[in-house]
Amino acid sequence: MDITQGIAIGDKITIDIRKQGINGEGIGYFHKMAIFVPGAIVKETVTAEIIEIRQGFAMAKIIAFLQQSIRRIQPQCPYYEKCGGCQLLHIAYLEQLKIKQSILIQSLKRYTEINVDTINIRKTAGMKENFGYRNKSQMPFKNTNLGLELGLYETNSNRFVTVDSCMVQDPIINHVNQTVLKILIEYKMMAFDQMNPEGILLNLVTRYVKSTDEVQITLIVSAFKPILKDIAKKIMASIPTVKGVFYSVNKQHNPLMFGKTIDLMAGLNYVSEKIDDLTIKLSPEAFHQLNNQQMKVLYAEIIKACELSGVEIIVDAFCGVGISSMQMAKKAKMVYGIDYAITSIKDATTNAAINKISNCVFLADRVEKKLPELISKKIKPDVIVFDPPRSGLDDAVINELRQAKIPRIVYVSCNPSTLAKNIAKLLDLYEIKYIQPIDMFPHTSGVESVTLLKLSNQ
Repeated sequence: MDITQGIAIGDKITIDIRKQGINGEGIGYFHKMAIFVPGAIVKETVTAEIIEIRQGFAMAKIIAFLQQSIRRIQPQCPYYEKCGGCQLLHIAYLEQLKIKQSILIQSLKRYTEINVDTINIRKTAGMKENFGYRNKSQMPFKNTNLGLELGLYETNSNRFVTVDSCMVQDPIINHVNQTVLKILIEYKMMAFDQMNPEGILLNLVTRYVKSTDEVQITLIVSAFKPILKDIAKKIMASIPTVKGVFYSVNKQHNPLMFGKTIDLMAGLNYVSEKIDDLTIKLSPEAFHQLNNQQMKVLYAEIIKACELSGVEIIVDAFCGVGISSMQMAKKAKMVYGIDYAITSIKDATTNAAINKISNCVFLADRVEKKLPELISKKIKPDVIVFDPPRSGLDDAVINELRQAKIPRIVYVSCNPSTLAKNIAKLLDLYEIKYIQPIDMFPHTSGVESVTLLKLSNQ
C-alpha cells in the first residue's frame, strides 16, 4: 500500500478547494499536502478518493459534493467528462476569466520574489461568442466495433472517445471531418493498429480559414497507398471549400503530428487568410493562431506594448508565418523575424512579398543561435517580441538579454509557469510594466498573456 503523510490510495477525505490549478483542477490541502481534484472549483467542499500519490502531492477524484460553487454550471458538451480536450466547461465563463488571471498571479508568487500586489495584472480579455472558435483540428482515427471513427483520447490514457462534433471547433470543421470520414469508410479505409496492420490512417488534420472560406486537409498515415489520391479527388469534389488535400507519412513512435514531408495530392499548396489589409498564405504545417477573433486582440496588444514611433528596430522571435512581424513593420523602421520552422519562414517571406512589405527580413534558425548573431552584427533592437513554445526561453536567450540590455521586451506566453521562471531571471534589470491575459482558448485551462518589460532605468 502506497502511504504518504497519513494518506493512502483509496482513502476518502473531505477537502476545501482553495484555488484552481494550472491545468484547471481544484486544489485543496490535507495534512499540508496539496490534493489535486479535477472538476472541483474554488470554494467547494468535496469528498474525494485518493487515486494517485506522488512526491509532495496527491491526485483525487470527486465522490460527493458537500458544498457546490455558485459558479458551477452544467457542461453543454456530451463528451466533456471523457475526451479531456476542455477542462473548464463546468465553470461559468466569467469565472473562467478570473481563474486565468489568478493562475498568472499564482505562478508569479511561486517562481519570483516580487510583490505581486504591485504588478499591474489586468483582467483577462475574453470572448462574447466563446464556442466554435478553433480554426484547426487534429483528430486520431480508430477502428471500433462500429467501424472507422474519429475522436480523441482521454487525458493521460489510451482510451479512445468517439467525437462526432466538438463544441470549440468551428462548425465547418466538424462538418468537413464527418464528410471526410464517410468518404474514407466508403473506400474501406482503416486506421493503423496491431489488429489491422493493413490499415494506414493515423490522424486527420483540418484547417478552416473563415475570412476566405477555404479548407485545407492533411491525412497523417503510416504509409502511402495510391488509393489516397482517388480519395483526395473525391474529397475535393464533395466539399467545394477544400482547396488542398495532403498526406504525410509518420511513424507511431514519432510524437510529432507531421512526418518529415507533407505531399500534395490534389488542389493548391496553400490556403489564404485575410487579416485586416494583409493577405496571408498558409502551408499545412505552418503555425497559425487557432483562434482568429482573439488573434486580432493578441496582435493589437503586442503592437501597443511595443510603443512604436516609426524609428524602431524590432526582433520578432518565434515569428511563425510573419503576421505580427508585418503588422509591426508598418509602424517601425525594420523587423527581423526568426523561427526554427523552415516552412513558416518560407511562408513569411512569401507573405511579405505578396503584401509588398520590404522592411521585414525572415531568418530560419533557432532563436538562441540567431539572436546573438544579429546583435553581434551591431543590429541592436529597440524591442524584442518573444512568442516561445510552452517550454519558454532557453537560458542562452536569457543570458543574451541580460548582456544586450534591450530597452523593451514584449513576452507573449502560453505557459504562466515558464513565463514566471523566465521573468525571475530578468527582474534585477527589468521591471514589469503590466501583464495582459488573453483568453485564446475558452473552456480550456490555457492561459495566454502579453507582458511588457522595460529596463529599470527607462
